[in-house]
Amino acid sequence: MINDFFLTEWFFDLLRWLCSVLGDNYFLTIFIVTLALRIIQIFPDINNRKNQRKQAKIQPEIEKLKKKYADNPQKLSMEQNKLMRENGIGMLSSCLPLLLTLPLFFCFLAAFRFWGYEQTIRLTYETIVNEEKAQETFDSYSFLWITNIWQPDSGFAPVVTPAKTVKTYGNSSTCACTKSNNIGNLKLFHTGYRDENGNKVEGKVIWETLVEAGLATGEFGSSSMDLLPTDTAAEKYDNLMKNYQHGNNNGWFILPVLATGFQLLSAWLSMRQSKKLNPGAAQQQQSMNFMLWLFPIMSFFVCLSSTSAFSLYWVLSSVLQIITSQLTNLIMSKKENAAEVPSAKPSKAK
Repeated sequence: MINDFFLTEWFFDLLRWLCSVLGDNYFLTIFIVTLALRIIQIFPDINNRKNQRKQAKIQPEIEKLKKKYADNPQKLSMEQNKLMRENGIGMLSSCLPLLLTLPLFFCFLAAFRFWGYEQTIRLTYETIVNEEKAQETFDSYSFLWITNIWQPDSGFAPVVTPAKTVKTYGNSSTCACTKSNNIGNLKLFHTGYRDENGNKVEGKVIWETLVEAGLATGEFGSSSMDLLPTDTAAEKYDNLMKNYQHGNNNGWFILPVLATGFQLLSAWLSMRQSKKLNPGAAQQQQSMNFMLWLFPIMSFFVCLSSTSAFSLYWVLSSVLQIITSQLTNLIMSKKENAAEVPSAKPSKAK
């Protein structure tokens, strides 16, 4: 999407470029991007875990300060901050992973939605000009039990985006992370795409084909571009998409459930590790529990209504997060245990 939030545009460009390099292999594209982002995120995550262990070590001193300055909250805060600085503990380090995760979550959510709209328009165009080619494109959208990854993994989701959804997109914003709702700003109409034979299909050709088929109106490149502007156009679109067994059977809710399950597992492991390091901070644990349980619930409903491509990205991201977190904790624990064991001194010869 042109003229949108810059991070969304960057992620969108990255996804589209990498997918074209990999020969329209959507799963491999999602996996590589997810792995790369996880590697980038691991560094602030390691720093955060180091700070958590440092905080656990000074917890007895913090408890003493709480008793000493029980009647002076301002002094208590100053002394706590001083103690943390002296021990090299960053004040905002614990918030950094969350501050990175949430923007990525919403920007990728928007990027995958735009990508899904582009693929829907591409499929519509190819169905008009070459049904055999269009069927090959549609077949490339399948993944295991999911018929079309650009629709939600839901037993109630249609296999192909219905006209009502496509029509709504042209008139309203689709995500809080987006600023632009003009369908002419879709990058498909600016850059076009290359088919499986490497031939370039221009965005203008796509739009004019849709207009000639009665599915769109407005001059190409203008703000008047509108997809499925009338009920007649919407009916034509639905009839066109019947070729792909339009129905309510795109998936089986597996990805939303997996996303929730892995987020819950990640939350449980995080709470267990936090209790292990700092068993006395019960009040802090209660305040963190709300956020730790909120994200899994939010993940379920977002994945239930978003494209399966985004849900797949989110599940892979959650799995990689658990693996890297467990490995990081294991390595740090071994290093701490090795440091605590006093080195054996050689016995003196008599």
